[in-house]
This record gives sequence, structure tokens and C-alpha cells, in this order.
Amino acid sequence: QHYYITNNLRGSKFSAKMGKLFIVHPGGNHIYCCKECKTPIAAKKDFIDRCKTLVDGQGFLFSAGFNVKESHVSERIMAAVEDDTNIVRYLSCIKCKAYMGWRYEYCENKEHQYREGNYLLFPNNLCPGK
Repeated sequence: QHYYITNNLRGSKFSAKMGKLFIVHPGGNHIYCCKECKTPIAAKKDFIDRCKTLVDGQGFLFSAGFNVKESHVSERIMAAVEDDTNIVRYLSCIKCKAYMGWRYEYCENKEHQYREGNYLLFPNNLCPGK
């Protein structure tokens, strides 16, 4: 099994294979963790915007995500934005595999291109952490 762990400290991805699981702390005092297992997922300092998605509800847009597994790229039609098509990677917690949201690879709508490369995380799946 092969997955990527995103690390904001260097702006790069580390490849990891089966074996010891390394949990990265985003740094700072205000972080968001996975609601299921309390693994750090995002830092408040990386918060960009609140976004609405019709099907999934409200999401928080972050410039960085931590300790998440990214899926292969998928096409997602955003019904809230008049059938706007985006290319995304779905995110899950690396520890408990809970669904966290997605990372935008490409946004068709020019007004939403600022989201490209950023992480949309769902507040219902997050809790405050230390």
C-alpha cells in the first residue's frame, strides 16, 4: 500500500509505505483534528475561506492539510455552482481513514481558481485540538 502525507513545513509530499505511521503536527496553538481519532489535520493559521457545497454542506478552505491520504484525481460536479466541474482528490485521515473533504486540483470556474491546490475540509469531521 502506498500513500502520501502532506507536510506544510516544506511544501512537499513525503512518500510512505506500510510500517510505522508518522503523524505531523501543523504547529501553532490553534489546530483542527480528526473528530474520530484526534489526529492533527489543519492549522487555523492556514485558514482561507468558508465555502458552501450543496450536497456536503459548509466547508472550510485551508492552504495546507496534514496527515491525510489523498485519493486518485476525480471529477466532481459542483451543483451549487451551476454544474461547475472541478478535478479533486478526496481526503481521508491517515490514522482512522475517516472522510475529511477534498483538495482542489483544477477549478473550471475562473472565480473559484483561487481554490486550486487548497484543502476543503468539513467542520463536522473536525474538532479543536492542541
